[in-house]
Amino acid sequence: MKQSENTDIFTTIASFENLVRAYLKTRLGKASKPKVCRFDFFLESEISRLEFELNTNTYRPSRYTHFLVYDPKTRQVAAPDFRDRVVQHSLVSLIEPLFEKHFIFDSYACRKNKGTHFGAKRVKKFLMAARYNYGKNQSIYVLQCDIKKFFQNVSWDILLKIIKKTITSSRTFSLIRSIITLSNVHSAKKLLSWQSEQLSLFSKIDNLSATSAMINDRKGLPIGNLTSQLFANIYLDQLDHFIKERLREKWYGRYMDDFLIIHKDKNHLISLRDKIKIFLKNKLNLQLHPRKSVIKNVVEGIPFVGYRIFYDHTLIRGNSLRRIQKNCHHKIKAFKKNKLTQKELKQYISSINGHFQYANTYNLQQKMFAGMVE
Repeated sequence: MKQSENTDIFTTIASFENLVRAYLKTRLGKASKPKVCRFDFFLESEISRLEFELNTNTYRPSRYTHFLVYDPKTRQVAAPDFRDRVVQHSLVSLIEPLFEKHFIFDSYACRKNKGTHFGAKRVKKFLMAARYNYGKNQSIYVLQCDIKKFFQNVSWDILLKIIKKTITSSRTFSLIRSIITLSNVHSAKKLLSWQSEQLSLFSKIDNLSATSAMINDRKGLPIGNLTSQLFANIYLDQLDHFIKERLREKWYGRYMDDFLIIHKDKNHLISLRDKIKIFLKNKLNLQLHPRKSVIKNVVEGIPFVGYRIFYDHTLIRGNSLRRIQKNCHHKIKAFKKNKLTQKELKQYISSINGHFQYANTYNLQQKMFAGMVE
């Protein structure tokens, strides 16, 4: 998209036609939910109202609905209202291509034709290439890093400064700014009250302090927003280019805030980790997780995107497998109690097999699924 087209991009984002397309994407898999049904019933008036509010600069994101998820770990999810999801889909469909062309090849999360399976294949290729280059007898190491409370610590001001370099449309930038700031502040104030009433539920994740920081320090992206996925990639794209272009590391890959670098020299990776720490602190106001930033020999396999990846084979990662087995047990119980149809159980098994097919899991699949569904 050319610079002049970027300037006029808001006209398309706020158009009735693009909002309808966004609505169709948003309702996928959610058509039976009450809020979606209500929006469906008043579809033309709802879309027209969104179009009017966007074009008159009166659109404001609504407050989120907050809930906890416990799998694979306890996390607080902030779900936007359905109409706000429609706006986000309309926005992302137009701005994502502008940023996509700047992203490095080896960033795998929430991108077309990428994802966990692609990331696992790439890391295996890295290992094979490193072994070929360095020789079979050379020890090879991997630096694996995780950013501490990444989504809670994304700086609004830094993010907006990065976005403004690409988005030249003032109205589009204003909409992005409202999604990043207004909805988060309103949501955070409401959440403080909600957390105070249910403090015992949140004692393990310390969200009261995190929410206070969101208001006072102008930071945090809600897990649950479509835009948060794109904004996270935009934010960490700065790190990607630093590692690829400044540090000139060949075997680097990132899935959201989990990233790795492969090299034969352990001391070199220690030096890289120190440089990355400084960059994250000075440029993005982020920190590496002290317990999840490690250097180890690749003979142990590389745990990444749900797999444990070796030179010549790939396994399902231990904690991922335990979670799958637990969920599978619950699905079977639900099926036996007629709370789950045979079709739904088959769809679940098919989705698991889809994940398993990218690893060496033939015997595992036979053990888990043989004879489960006729």
